[in-house]
Amino acid sequence: MGASRVCGICGGAAAFYLPGATEVTDPDAMSPTCHVPGQHGDLYRCRECGTVQQPDLPTGIDLTDLYRAMHDVRYLDQEAGRRRTANRLLDLIAEHQPARSDVRFLDVGCGHGLLLDEAARRGYATTGLELSAGAARHGREVLGLDVREQTVDQLAAEGCEPFDVIVLADVIEHLDDPKAILAELSALLAPGGVLCVVTPDPASKTARLARSRWWGFIPAHTYLLPRRTLRELLSARGLVVSTDIPLVRDFTLRYWMAGFAERSGAVAAAVERAARSRRADAMISLSLGDERVMLAHRVEVLRTERPLARPRGGDQQVLVVLPAYNAAKTIPQVAEELPADATDGVLLVDDCSKDATTEVALEHGFDVLRHPVNRGYGANQKSCYVQAARDGYDAVVMVHADNQYDPALVPQIVAPILEGRADVVIGSRLLEDRAIQGGMPRWKWVGNRVLTGLENAAFRRSYSEYHTGYRAFSVDFLRSIAFLRNSDEFVFDQEIFAQAVARGARVEEVAIPTRYFLEASSVSFPDSVEYGLRTLYVLARFRLSEYGRRWAPLGAPATHLDADPEPVLDR
Repeated sequence: MGASRVCGICGGAAAFYLPGATEVTDPDAMSPTCHVPGQHGDLYRCRECGTVQQPDLPTGIDLTDLYRAMHDVRYLDQEAGRRRTANRLLDLIAEHQPARSDVRFLDVGCGHGLLLDEAARRGYATTGLELSAGAARHGREVLGLDVREQTVDQLAAEGCEPFDVIVLADVIEHLDDPKAILAELSALLAPGGVLCVVTPDPASKTARLARSRWWGFIPAHTYLLPRRTLRELLSARGLVVSTDIPLVRDFTLRYWMAGFAERSGAVAAAVERAARSRRADAMISLSLGDERVMLAHRVEVLRTERPLARPRGGDQQVLVVLPAYNAAKTIPQVAEELPADATDGVLLVDDCSKDATTEVALEHGFDVLRHPVNRGYGANQKSCYVQAARDGYDAVVMVHADNQYDPALVPQIVAPILEGRADVVIGSRLLEDRAIQGGMPRWKWVGNRVLTGLENAAFRRSYSEYHTGYRAFSVDFLRSIAFLRNSDEFVFDQEIFAQAVARGARVEEVAIPTRYFLEASSVSFPDSVEYGLRTLYVLARFRLSEYGRRWAPLGAPATHLDADPEPVLDR
């Protein structure tokens, strides 16, 4: 037991969390059905990224050898339910990659091959990887599947073709380097491909309530990644998260009750008696809300044939990004007003519009990244900033595709960053307040003023406005904060401001005119009220963090946003 350890995910300080009962060296302790409470080593929780980790587990070849020798004789007792659960996952995947004989499907850590078998029955071209010799043999000899006793890096070293679907179900928490496996699988994913990750969430309400009796705290789990941190790791690889939902599992009532009995103390005997009844064979579909299913996509940027802007060859490269949803009518005007000589590239991120936003943007000189599903304004910004970092830009300016903000002001907005005076620049409609004359509804003006006053009090700042969408950031600043843990909704803007204040970022304001018109995006009064309440929640969490109450977005990033080995500026 120690006071703290270095987090194996973000490098922060991992504080002692829960005491363990034993040193894990037995292969059978690594089996999927081994869920006896407390039979794990000491657990530590990272103060920065929230990851719960078991640092005294074996690593490298020693950990691999444990899994090769592991044999779980009870796993197939619930085969019917496990197959039903597998088909739920396959239904989600099929919405994006329907089964065909030419769709390459990889199941990493496929166990006995039940999910892989269901995928093969649907018509996917399947391959499975499994370290356990006994489980792999069942997949090959009983189910007739292509199951290989290899690691991912061994498969990649063979020079295999990319996969259209990769499944990592109940696996990442067992690995001694989750970040490395995500990097390897991202490289193996074909353009348009889908990565499905299923893993327990130690930040869930269920885990926090159960604490030491939570089923996720078992001998075999090396790293338990909170939901926000997992999303961050996936997005930092350039993947676009489309789905983040609780896993629904199917087990017999007897299985559920047996698990409850292990953790229910005084009522365990009554639960065990009930589990022996004939009704206990009934299949129950249930989610405890403590395990997540995430789908992440490798989405390629569509390059326009007639770029509005080209790399200028200077020391500092600027990317203009445009979050867009149903903006086909306003894109031509934005393209006309945008000063192409002030930027090295323009990227529009289409949040799965229902109109011709993507086609119109490509026609008018914008590169386009299109989300596979509608994810929200905050999620759109995440894609914008990740792409800017991965493409090697130095500064990024956000201009809305609905033409609510004057694109001609890009040079003024980005200048403080390029001149080294600021990390963040805000285009403020209230610095020289003519917002109402520009068409801003009076109730919005009042709400903006009130919230801005409260934010200045909470952040101990004196800015004129926090609620503008015209912003510029230094990419180095973006790399220093965990913006990928922020909300996918409009309150993303206030969370990133809290991060800027917490990091002591240099912020400048630039006066901009107000534009309100029919085609510009508008937020209804009820939505504005919800946004205001969410903003107040951000302020409360920010102030509480000053008294030691950790808030995930204010932690250090879990991974560095590296530039792509071949950034777009060099292509």
